[in-house]
Amino acid sequence: MPRRICGQQTTSSKNQRKGTDMTSQEIAVQTGSALAITGEQEFWTDKQVSALRQLGVENANNGDLAVFFHQCQRTGLDPFARQIYMIGRRQWNSDTRQNEIKQTIQTGIDGFRLIARRAVDRSHETLGYEDTLWCGKDGKWTDVWLSNEPPAAAKVTVLRNGERYPAIALYTEYAGLKKDGTPTKMWAEKPALMLAKCCEALALRKAFPHDLSGLYTSDELARDDNESSNVTPMRRQQPQQQSRPRTLTEAVASQDQVHIDIPSLLEAAKAESDPDRLVAMYQNIATIPGDEAKAAREKIVELGTAARAAQEKAQQQPEPAPEEPTMTESEVAEVLNAEIVEAS
Repeated sequence: MPRRICGQQTTSSKNQRKGTDMTSQEIAVQTGSALAITGEQEFWTDKQVSALRQLGVENANNGDLAVFFHQCQRTGLDPFARQIYMIGRRQWNSDTRQNEIKQTIQTGIDGFRLIARRAVDRSHETLGYEDTLWCGKDGKWTDVWLSNEPPAAAKVTVLRNGERYPAIALYTEYAGLKKDGTPTKMWAEKPALMLAKCCEALALRKAFPHDLSGLYTSDELARDDNESSNVTPMRRQQPQQQSRPRTLTEAVASQDQVHIDIPSLLEAAKAESDPDRLVAMYQNIATIPGDEAKAAREKIVELGTAARAAQEKAQQQPEPAPEEPTMTESEVAEVLNAEIVEAS
């Protein structure tokens, strides 16, 4: 049987309802911290960048920071409270034939749950889970794992507004391993819990693709942590006379040219239905030269026009009139017979 963890809000005070419908920028502003992301920001401030450096975001260029800023605004998660963070991982580049550091944005399973909760609150939907299941090599599923051996797989099903989003995670694909091939401490002590968390992240990403696309939990990337821990930090650059740009437009025009992942931004634009957010995406690449950026701007304009038209149509569309009840042939015959009898 499903076990519902949260549902559609039916009654609340005016202030509570307002808090539920707040955007991520408004939530950030209410924190009152000098590090809070405000609604007018387009890029990190100098203080925020310094704080990110202290938290370990050491090797990220302005392009990486721009993508991270976009994800923080989109999800409403606070990087300074470690709800979301960016980690450099060594990856092999087949073109340069060298190991290069790739920045990965990730969060914890609690961050995923928070994003999902906010999403259903905004859309007035329900969110729930079916019982978590595990199975061994025999393929038999159980709702509690009691064996001393780690489970072979876990299954989690998320229920969004009554629709099922199941996911299965295999131990061999997610278990964190040390250099000698043995499980890391948490995977050795709590394999069922760790695998269930990875599986829950998969299911939540399926149920909330617009909110969680491009985000991964630290548990899902446990296998990569071994490599990322061996990355040698780059030497801290000396501060320049010019302060770090505070907007993407300023950053593009500065010496530290922002390199935005345009294909990823375009994919996010295709999944976006809010015309105002599409305008913000356009502004992020408004001054970037090149045919790729130009084609992306044209596509975003097309998507924004369609989104604005759909929004206006939804606001103006009247409620459909109730359909007239229809009669079967037998019912029509009975009515006619009754009229004939009365007439005679």
